[in-house]
Amino acid sequence: MSKSKLYLVGLALLAGLGLTAMIGCDGSSGTGGNGSDMDYRLTGILVEDWNRFATRAEVVLTRNDSLLDSALVWVGDQTLTFESGEYRLSVEPAGTYPRGDYDLVVADLPNFRDTVIISIADSFTLSVSLPPTRENPGGDQVTLNWTGSAGVDAYAVAAVPRHLAYTGAGYSGWAGSTEGTIPLSAFRWSDGIALDTGWYYVFAYGYVGSPDSAASAHVLPVPLPGNLTPNIDQGELTGRFGTVVVAGRDSVWVRLQ
Repeated sequence: MSKSKLYLVGLALLAGLGLTAMIGCDGSSGTGGNGSDMDYRLTGILVEDWNRFATRAEVVLTRNDSLLDSALVWVGDQTLTFESGEYRLSVEPAGTYPRGDYDLVVADLPNFRDTVIISIADSFTLSVSLPPTRENPGGDQVTLNWTGSAGVDAYAVAAVPRHLAYTGAGYSGWAGSTEGTIPLSAFRWSDGIALDTGWYYVFAYGYVGSPDSAASAHVLPVPLPGNLTPNIDQGELTGRFGTVVVAGRDSVWVRLQ
């Protein structure tokens, strides 16, 4: 082989090794277009809501602490659309994503691409066990029971005057494995004393991972009670994400004694 051919082969091998080093084992370069490291943060939630018969997701993505509006974000075969500072998805029915694991992919091409594996739990059913008649004179505490959801990490319960559902108002709290309690304070005005009468919707949520509380205010009947521990730490990509299954609601009537 001539010296010129050997020189060309050597250049090709070096180029191949350089490309391999850039791509890495996860299929993303991990570097910005200017050669500097990029830090990405993702926060969000995916909700299967059997009251709206729809699946909704919201994701906020930043790059080096600045909002990133030009990325590609998709779950399974559904692409999220950037709108008002967030990547959003709304599809029907609620069972669009049956129980199982799915790829949440984030791509800031040509600089970065990464995948987060998310899990969605089974649907389940809810009922009010106390008070048995669903009449609640005096606004006493309410006990909810549910069938349990395969694949869920834990649960939360919520209550809200029915005309205020999905507005960011209401009470929510973490709950046990198949039972939760709505406290007296959920049926009072902000002073904690005066009774706020009327019909209330009550809910149970089964969640997996670490759904973001701020995002939940836009897609849940009542926001989650707070944030859980961040669960994404993949080098350049950090943050929190989780999924929530909302059981079909029940109701209680709060009235004066």
